[in-house]
Order: sequence, then structure tokens, then C-alpha cells
Amino acid sequence: MKASELRSMTREELDHEVRELREEEFRLRLRRPTEELPNALRLRAIRRDIARIQTILREDKLGLISLPKKNQKEPEKKETEKKAPAEKPTAKKQTSTASETSAPRKGAAKSKSVKRSREKEK
Repeated sequence: MKASELRSMTREELDHEVRELREEEFRLRLRRPTEELPNALRLRAIRRDIARIQTILREDKLGLISLPKKNQKEPEKKETEKKAPAEKPTAKKQTSTASETSAPRKGAAKSKSVKRSREKEK
């Protein structure tokens, strides 16, 4: 496997790939003493693939690279995802205005406009 292919995968996919490679390595190591392996160099390739994946996971952990997130797919879908966040802020504005219209909590700091209007009344 090439490192460029691995860098395009998500963290979950890489973890899954490591598990599969370890299982295959285990099966091949068990077969080696009893019978001849069809491809003896496959064990070496598996070990190197595991090391390559672990290196990429470590680079991501250290912040040297950023792996794609689970919900990020192809560039075409990213364009449609850009439209969806535009709708979300409008929903957030509605929820924030609803919280502003509710009565202030006990002991909450009063805004400057409320303080000024009460000063004018006095």
C-alpha cells in the first residue's frame, strides 16, 4: 500500500486496516512452521504496511498531517456540505433570540441598556 493512499483514509479506516493486517500476519505465522507459504515475502510486506499505517496515525496525532474526518468524502460532496452550514446559523440565531427573550436568571448580570433605562426612570 502506498502512503498517499493511506493518507486519504480516515482514522477509523486505518485502524480497521491495521486490525485486518495483524490478523493476516497471525494466520501466516501459524502456517509457516507446518507448511510452505505461497508467498513467503507477504509477511515482510504486512509488517511494513502496519508500520506505514502506524507512522501516519502518529503523524496525525502530532498534528503534522490532518487525516480526513469521517463525514468528509469526496470534493463533490464537500460543496453540498458547504450549503448545509449556511442553513445552520439561521437556526442558531433563532435559538439565541429565544434565549434572549426569556427572563434573566436570578443573580445574572444585567445588561448596560437595562441599567441605563432604570437610571433614566429615577
